[in-house]
Amino acid sequence: MRDKNWFFCAIAFLLTLTFSCGSWAVDDSCFSSVDYVTPKENTVDRALYVIIDETVPLSEEMKSKIVALLKGWGKAGDQVKIARFSASYRGLYPELIFASKLDSVPDKRFMFNLHYQDRERIKTCMQEQQASFSNKFTKALQVALQNINPKIPKSELLGSLKLLSKQLVMPDNAKQKTVLLISDGLENSGTTSFYANKLVRNIDSRKEIAKIRRKGLMGSWDKANVYIYGLGLMPDKKSYSKPEHVMKIRRFWEHYFVESGARVKAIGIPELLLTSID
Repeated sequence: MRDKNWFFCAIAFLLTLTFSCGSWAVDDSCFSSVDYVTPKENTVDRALYVIIDETVPLSEEMKSKIVALLKGWGKAGDQVKIARFSASYRGLYPELIFASKLDSVPDKRFMFNLHYQDRERIKTCMQEQQASFSNKFTKALQVALQNINPKIPKSELLGSLKLLSKQLVMPDNAKQKTVLLISDGLENSGTTSFYANKLVRNIDSRKEIAKIRRKGLMGSWDKANVYIYGLGLMPDKKSYSKPEHVMKIRRFWEHYFVESGARVKAIGIPELLLTSID
């Protein structure tokens, strides 16, 4: 596995110098050993992209709620990726840390033409594949959330999101794409900052969007349904953000994602008032 991970990292390095590669695995197909019947294309029905801003100050309760929100993923035809980012320095570049794809449900003709033993083996394999996925995904998500570090001084949201949208989301041919961005939404970089005196400042969302557009930092989200968890969270419990300032930050992200080709489904300030994300 170590050699395999090294190979993928080497390929990623050749393709781009800005997208780091982590430890991840793609499930083997349950149909790979069948060579006498050609199955229907093994398409991705739903794709989930969990994008974690490592500077967001989540409580342990919030981390547990995020895991619970995603319990519905792991069905046949699902694909899930977890990526993290923070600031573009000290090795904290955007990084893919988990990727897994589950076989889609085969058509009836394919299953009918299989030998009985192969048909039963595939059914068992798909059940085991889904059970294995649930365990691996939950563990990977929990580890990623535990590695959050709010003390990182900068948060390179816009540059990281542009990169992740184009290299993580756009290339996948999924019927439905869902993005969960776990972030306080508070850009703090050389491009712009949503802070003033360590508090959320009163931004003009239209002017900020115009600035981002001029700098070529809009993303390409390919009609994905977007959810944001954690907007406006401050690292210091004593810090207070004016609601009207946070609402302007919300409007900024609504405009950003719509102009980047996404559908904004829900934004949590800071928590999403949902029981699941499908």
